[in-house]
Amino acid sequence: MDTAESTPFKLKRKDKDEDKYRISATIAFIVVIVVIGVPMWWKTTTVYRVNLPSAPILRLSEQSIKTAVQVAIYTQQASRAQLLISELQSRFNDSDVWSVEFKQLPMLANAMEVHTPAALEKLILKEHPQSIGDFMFIEWPKLEDELLLTTERSALMRSDATSHKLTQLLHSKVLQTYRMNQILTTDERLGVKSEAPQPAYDVIVSVLNPKPRLTHARWNIAMAVETYIKPFLAQVSDISNYTVRTQWKYRVSIEAEIKQVRDQSKLGRHYALQESSLPHLLTSIAQNLSASTTDKPAINLVVYIPPCSMAPLHIYNSKNQKLTRNGVDAFISPGWGSLIIANPDERVCLSYINNEPPLAYYVNTNDNMQVMLDQLHKLLDISSELQIDGVKTVDIEQLVPRKWEYESYLRRSAVRHIATATSTLQSLVKLLDQISYIVIDDKVGTAIINSYTDILAAKAALLEHRLGDASALAKRAFVASEVGFFDASLLAQLYFPDEQKYAIYIPLFLPVMVPVLSSFNMLRKMLQSRRNKEKLH
Repeated sequence: MDTAESTPFKLKRKDKDEDKYRISATIAFIVVIVVIGVPMWWKTTTVYRVNLPSAPILRLSEQSIKTAVQVAIYTQQASRAQLLISELQSRFNDSDVWSVEFKQLPMLANAMEVHTPAALEKLILKEHPQSIGDFMFIEWPKLEDELLLTTERSALMRSDATSHKLTQLLHSKVLQTYRMNQILTTDERLGVKSEAPQPAYDVIVSVLNPKPRLTHARWNIAMAVETYIKPFLAQVSDISNYTVRTQWKYRVSIEAEIKQVRDQSKLGRHYALQESSLPHLLTSIAQNLSASTTDKPAINLVVYIPPCSMAPLHIYNSKNQKLTRNGVDAFISPGWGSLIIANPDERVCLSYINNEPPLAYYVNTNDNMQVMLDQLHKLLDISSELQIDGVKTVDIEQLVPRKWEYESYLRRSAVRHIATATSTLQSLVKLLDQISYIVIDDKVGTAIINSYTDILAAKAALLEHRLGDASALAKRAFVASEVGFFDASLLAQLYFPDEQKYAIYIPLFLPVMVPVLSSFNMLRKMLQSRRNKEKLH
């Protein structure tokens, strides 16, 4: 009897032990798959994305770029300075681009002792030193023109100069407001499509001599570059760094339509190159130049020495007018470079016509280098070409740009860098927000955040009259935005979207999840059965 009663008890106990092990195994299986496996899968398949200040970046355009400028006025009568400042201030109060502070300079006690404008300016600057970006009007009664722009941060004005003329000079030459508006406008019809200054350029000076056996041109181009080009570029290297190299090219074929024109020279003729043919000539020359060995944009400065069989060569416009200036024919192509036609000496070509042995001659270094420097001014967008009636500009005598002209270039470059960096960041952030599976690694994230921070700092520096700091910050913001936008890691998973990821992983994990769901169902039934038994007892 005892044995018969103990047998069912042992079976029930055995069933309970098996249920316990089964439940434990099921729970362990669920824990491994759901608690460990799924999070691990989610973690390993999640695209790494650094948190970005997307909303503040998209609001950058809402804050205008405004530049502070200080303009001092020195006159011999305090009442005249006060009147000019009052009128000038009213003309600039509503400006969206400028925050101009006009400052009256007091009359100097020993001002009557000086006899030249330069001496007066030196005396004023000794008492009232200028900082980068400042400008000053100095009254000088003995002046032929109404206004005379110097090479420094100043302009001389006649006693009858009006505030209207001063405003015109500030807007057109010193501040170059029209260029600022072109940079900042959102209307594509009014804007300019020129690129922001790059952090580095290759400047390649090339001398082309198609027939060296017939044209014995001698020129130490390397020395000419060291003497003229490099010192100038060193003065304008705040925005970009320049690497200069020189080269000679021989036996180059130039394709252009050239026409012979009879004249009264000893040669009895010259050759005309139509202005409309210049693009074809430029294309022909570009094919013969060595390509840049770096990824930096190149500025090509080409000196072409035509052979005597087609020399002297001069450029003509559509009205059949010769475009030779100061004995030199030259033109520029924005974005590519410039060309100077250096015709051989007349005696050299006379010798060629008379079938005499070729004569050696030296290329005129000063004339050609002065033209090349002028071309560099225009290619780098430093020079101001606008002419104003009654305003004369002092010619440059040294290998440095005019201070007011260069500082205007600094302002424009800073604003263009800020505008370009802002546009780049906003485009990138919109793209990253729209496509969630693009990787944003630490390098890209840091570049975007640094660029955003520098944009804010550059805007503040412009408004606080710190042009040097603003220029450096804007350049840094531009470089960082380019680094972030063109980083190769952004393309790492561009062609592996979420839909494709799910299409790959669902067939892999679905068979594994079936036992998990079955285990859940079995565990539910076992627990429910246990509750029912407990209720019966």
